Order: sequence, then C-alpha cells, then structure tokens
Amino acid sequence: MSFRDKLQPASFRGVPFEAPAAETVVGRRVVVHEFPHKDQPYAEDMGGKADEFVVDGFIIGENYLDGKEALIKALKKPGPGTLVHPTHGERQVVLVNPSRLREQFIERRGMVSFSLTFVEDGDKAQPQVLIDTQQVVEDAADASYGPLEDVFVGDFSVDGLPGWSIDAIATEVGQINDVISSVRDSLRLDMTSLSSLARAGNIFKSNIVGLLATPSALAGELTSLVRGIVGLFDFSAAQNQLFGARHQVKQPMNVLLPLRQYGQTGTAYARPSVPANTPLRRQQATSTAALYSLIARAAVVEAVRSSVYIPFDNIEASVAVRDQLYDAMEDVMLDAPDAVYEVLHALRSAMVRDITARGADLAQVSSVTLPASMPAQALSYRLYGSGNYADEIIARNQAAATIMHPLFVPGGTALGVRRV
Repeated sequence: MSFRDKLQPASFRGVPFEAPAAETVVGRRVVVHEFPHKDQPYAEDMGGKADEFVVDGFIIGENYLDGKEALIKALKKPGPGTLVHPTHGERQVVLVNPSRLREQFIERRGMVSFSLTFVEDGDKAQPQVLIDTQQVVEDAADASYGPLEDVFVGDFSVDGLPGWSIDAIATEVGQINDVISSVRDSLRLDMTSLSSLARAGNIFKSNIVGLLATPSALAGELTSLVRGIVGLFDFSAAQNQLFGARHQVKQPMNVLLPLRQYGQTGTAYARPSVPANTPLRRQQATSTAALYSLIARAAVVEAVRSSVYIPFDNIEASVAVRDQLYDAMEDVMLDAPDAVYEVLHALRSAMVRDITARGADLAQVSSVTLPASMPAQALSYRLYGSGNYADEIIARNQAAATIMHPLFVPGGTALGVRRV
C-alpha cells in the first residue's frame, strides 16, 4: 500500500482543506544551567514537550470564500478542537499562534493559503494540593491556649482573700498537679524526658503560693503540665505494640478525656464544693471553678491533639474515636465563653476533617465468631479465598481474642475481620 493511500483528508473542527505539507515538532523540555567558571553545563530534563503540528494548507475553487469563512470561525472558536492530520489522524489540539490567511486570484478561481500551528491538548490535570490535616489539628490545638489562659486570668484572683482561703486554693492547685502526675505515670512516656518533667512538677508544687499572685504564670504552668502528657508519650512504641501485644495499649486520649469532668460532682475527679455564701467565699469559688475549667478544657484539647498520632487500621475505629472526641468537645463548649468557644469549634472542625480524611480509605470490619478454634491461615482461606490475610487477622485480634498461636484462633470469641 502506497503512503498516499494512508493519507487522510485534512480538516479542523470539520472544515476541510488541502494540506500539501506538514511539520511535526517533538522532543523534551530541557533547561540548560550554565554556571560561572564552569565549562560544562548541566541539562535538566523537565519532562516531555507538547507535540506541535504545523500544517500548510489551502482552499481553492470558485466557492473558496465559503470555506475561508468557515475556517475563520473554526480558528476563532475558543478551546481545543479536532484536527485531522494527514498522517497522524485525529488529534485534540489548540491553535497556539494567530494564522495569516493569504488570498490569491488565479484566472477564474480563487484560493486562500495558510499555515496553522497547533499543539496537542492533554488532560486539564492540575497539581494536587494535599492538606496536612494532622498539622492543622496541631496548629488549632496550639491556638486554643491563648483564649483558654486569657479567660482563666480574667476569672482567677486571690487578691484580698484571707490566708485560709488562699491555702485552700493552693491545695486545689497541688491536687491538680498530683492528678496529672498520676495520669502521666499510667502511660508509656519517653523516659529520657520524664525525669526532667518530674523535677519540673516538684518545682511547680513548691512554688504554688507564689504563682497564685500571677494568674497568667499559673495558667501557663498548669497547661504545660497537661500538654506534657501528650508531648512525652512514646507513640512509636505504642504503635509497635498494636501489632503483637496481648493487651490494649493505653493511649493519652483514654486518660485525658475523663479529665474534662474535673471538679464535677459525681465523677471520678469530683472535688469538694465551695459555699458561695459570702463575697470572699464567692471569690474563692470563682477562682476554684476557673482552675477546674482550665484543666478540663486543656485536657480535651490535648486529647484531640493526641488523635493525630493514632494509627487507625479500620474505618470503624476512626469513626468511634472521632465521635468520642466530638462529644467530649461538646461537653466543654457548652458553657465556654465566646472566645474559647470559637477556638474549640475550630479545633473540633479540624479534628473531624483529619479523622474523616485518614479513615476514608481504610478497611471496614465485620464481626465473626468461630464455632471452634482453627488456624489463622485456614480462616483467611475460608473468608477470602486466600491465605494472605492470616497475619492481618492475628494482628487485628491479638488483644481482644488472646491469640496464643497462629494455629489456634479461638472459637466462641467475636473476631474483627476485614469486610469484603
């Protein structure tokens, strides 16, 4: 077959024309870097260059004017169009340079000739913008402390209080320090920093009376104690224990969330109420309540912060944590002043976006109870037709099912397995 038999009739946006010649420009986008006092340049390949098609064409005949007008409309139309190239066939292209149309009048026939330069039009893909949702949560948590501490400074005061009242407030501050120390000791902390934190706690306890006169300094010290719970937690060790440990790893979130009820009657952290029957007692009660609110709000803020380090392995776990944190934040936001409400609302929104984004592509989990013990490999084949999921079944149920050996996945116990 001759090459002429393979040539296709040229057209652009359905307007036909004759194409006696064409050029194609192909290659790479290369940037040449030349440096002072260096003879050899450096060529940087930036990717493939857009294919460029230069088509020389003409329209001839007694009705060439109609063809010329149709071509002008096609060339002026915005966006990509279909070019039928004589040898490359159909291509989606855009006209990159204005075209000069030259008319000639030959005896009784007219002709318009032109040269059209096109580049191939690809997908409208844009660089994908990825938001670090975990960092957004961290930033929102940091931003919460300014309003939290400002509200505390506005509510807390020991000015004019008698010694016995100041001693009572100092006792409450000392109790808070002891509670936070107890919470901290129940977790897996970074031991290299734990001793310095313990020393700081002892120094704080010995300086409580002096701090009472400067509420801003007291607020900073108290929030630092709460923030240290998450700051010193060894998340890497906890994550390693998620796969292979036979007990649930205690996360900071689990011990911080109960602190949102600090000082509330009928809770694990209930404290004696202060009767507000005199002006001095009312001042003492207000200052004590400010202490409780600061600790409760800071605990929830840090619980939310800790969620960014939780390695979810299924969507149900991520939703459960998200809902638990949402409800906890709702509790401390109900009676919060406007400034505190705004920053907590921003933190809650950031937390929801983060956990929702991280959980979107995770596996869904179903519950299965075996009638009798069986090897994990056999269970994997039974559920999925492949033994590739045996390790996942063991890891997912290591703590809850007390799997002593991969050959004995216990029966009679609810197991979490990947939903198919």
